[in-house]
Order: sequence, then structure tokens, then C-alpha cells
Amino acid sequence: MNQRILSLCIGIGLFTGTTDAQLQRIVLQGAGTPQIFTDLSAALAASQPNDKLYLSGGNFQVTGNLVIDRPLHFIGAGIHPDSSSVTSTTTITVDPVGTTGDIVITSGASGSTFTGLVLAPYYYIQYGTGLADDDPTDLLFQRCRFLSRTITYFNVTVPSASSTVFDECIFNRHINGYIGGSGTFTRCILDYQTGTSSAINGFGILSIDHCVFLDVEAFRNSPNATMENSICTDTNYPVYQSNNITLTNCIFSGTTYTGNSSGAVVVNCALNVPVASIFINETDLNYQFTDDLHLTPGSGGIGGADDGTDIGIYGSGTPYKPGAVPYNPHFRSAVIAPATNANGDLPVNIRVAAQTN
Repeated sequence: MNQRILSLCIGIGLFTGTTDAQLQRIVLQGAGTPQIFTDLSAALAASQPNDKLYLSGGNFQVTGNLVIDRPLHFIGAGIHPDSSSVTSTTTITVDPVGTTGDIVITSGASGSTFTGLVLAPYYYIQYGTGLADDDPTDLLFQRCRFLSRTITYFNVTVPSASSTVFDECIFNRHINGYIGGSGTFTRCILDYQTGTSSAINGFGILSIDHCVFLDVEAFRNSPNATMENSICTDTNYPVYQSNNITLTNCIFSGTTYTGNSSGAVVVNCALNVPVASIFINETDLNYQFTDDLHLTPGSGGIGGADDGTDIGIYGSGTPYKPGAVPYNPHFRSAVIAPATNANGDLPVNIRVAAQTN
């Protein structure tokens, strides 16, 4: 199938925002002829290593656990309701009426990527089914939203070798690395509000850059971690029980840098910065898509990052992308006729915007 025809198949499959919900589709693209599915479990069963799964807008529900045991690339229609108004957002819901549904990613899925998805298992996202397969490496989550707890290691008694990059993601629950594994967070928004835990807990290797933590402790139990060019509005301390960490060019609303920790290296950071003076529009410290996390005019964080860009998600060489639009073409409008014309053709008028990243 040529690229033009494939793009049309993918495009029509994405238009759940303007057509009946039953039209949500998954296009499985690999070395062979592309296949179209309506059921995510069936698409996974038919997939081969390194295949791409293009998910339309809509809610894809899976009963029981969803196990990913081979390298695959999941591309959704997006997570932002406004930016995905034509297609609808893409949500993966696991065991919606059960009690223990998980998204399970095993070592065999190393190299997998996930973009433009709302991930909503009933319980959590888990690495591995046991000690033998709990070390997936080189995972990438980009422009995803997490509505459940994420656990990156199956058992706390043995260090993990897993490694994951979270880029431009939104976390509404906390993430546990336990005593092992590598976690890299870039341009992420974390606003976990329930319970007493930190937004991030227990990574063996933890790197945070250009992130925003809203009214939540940034991390704990992660010695030697680095946090730079980031903002934490928790009024106590951003770090707990983590020795020998490095904080660089960060803004904090609290009165101290760490709790129950020693050996911290702090460079060009600020304490006691009122929340009202940081963001253009963030009133309740609970992230909504209507919030504007650009820095206020005159903020010390403008140009204050170690690379000369702004502190927070809109800094770095590749700032947080407005609307969290995934890298597949952004559908601006779609008008699909309800029936074929006199020639037997189905009139379709589609406007898309190419994405550079």
C-alpha cells in the first residue's frame, strides 16, 4: 500500500470526534500489508516486533491485563481535548469494571515507544510479570498522560536495570522506580495530589530537566539524582530522603531544599518564590489544560536555565509543545459526507498540519 492510501486510512480512522464512536480504529503497520482492527488486544496479538500501531481517537478498553512483550510503537491522536477536537483524544483503559487491570511491559518490549496516549489502567502500569522479565530498557513515553500509578520495577528486593524517558508527559498519579532503574523526565508536568508520597519515588538513576511540580514534593528515595531548570511549588521541600543530589537553576516555593537528606549540591536555585509570581495562569496548583505555565513577565526564571532558555517546561532547545500534539499529522478539520454522491464517491474534506516533532 502506498503512503498516500495509508495516510487516508489512518486519517479516516482518526475521526471519531466527527463520526460514530464505533468507527474507532487501530491501523497496524509493519513489514507486510497494513491491517485494521477495532480491538486493541487483537491488534497486539497480530503484531510483530517493531510494528507501529496507529490508534484513532476514542477509548480503547481491554479486559484483564494488557501485556506488551515485544518492541512496538503506539501512536495516538493526542491527549489535549482542544488540540484533539477533530479526532477526540486517545485513551487506553484496562479492566474498566474490574479490580486489578494493569498495563504490563516486559523486558521483551525494550525499545517500545508511546506517544499521544492517555493511559488509564484500573490499577497501574507495571514493568514485568516477575523477576525474570521486569527490566525493559530504552522505553520512551512522549506527550502521554498518566491517570494511574506507574511502577517501574516488579520486586523491591533486587535492583532493576530498566530505563525509561518521559518527555512532555502529564502525571496525575505518582511514579515508583523503587530501588533501581533509570528514569529521565524532561518537560513534564507532575501534580500528584493524593496521599503523602512524592511525585517520583525511588529511582537508582534519576534525571529531571525543565519540569514543573505543582504542590507536590518532587522526589524522594533517589540518591545522586539531578534536578535542573525545574519548578516545584510545594511549600515544604522539593526533595526528601535523597543523599548527594544536585539541584541546578531551579525555582522552589518552599523554605528549604531537602528533608532528611545530606550532601546536596545547590547551584543558582531560589527558595520562597510565591506561586502567584511564577506562572501566567495557574490558580489552584492542580493542572488543567486551561492553565498557562509560561513564566510571568519579569520572572527571574526567564532566561534563567543553565542553557540560557526559560526555567520550566517552555525552556530548553525544544520547549513543551502547545497542545501536546503528537508527531503524526495534526488534523485541523474534517468534513465527511453522510453518504456517497451520484458517482459513488464519498466526499471527504480534510485539513491537516504537518508536524516537525
